[in-house]
Amino acid sequence: MKLQSASVHFIAAKHITPFKRSVDDINFRLVPFHFFTCCHVSAMSVSETWYAMKDHGTNYCNLYNLIEGSGLTEARGYREVTIEFLCTQRYSANCTVY
Repeated sequence: MKLQSASVHFIAAKHITPFKRSVDDINFRLVPFHFFTCCHVSAMSVSETWYAMKDHGTNYCNLYNLIEGSGLTEARGYREVTIEFLCTQRYSANCTVY
């Protein structure tokens, strides 16, 4: 993964998939709340290749692996909110290969 830009409220990066070498754009939006003691993070990973529909959950894994690898999935208050319609192949994704 390569950082493209970063500011107080936004992070942009690019990821090259290991198998097909396609490029994914990854964006994070950070919004402080509760008197700046907490932060809400919205994230999105989108393949630059328009036909990457059946990619075995690569975009989901891009985001999940970052969060899990940082240990944040174990943090108090962590929760993942998504649905299969927005995050295709989430339920069949094997994030250990990415």
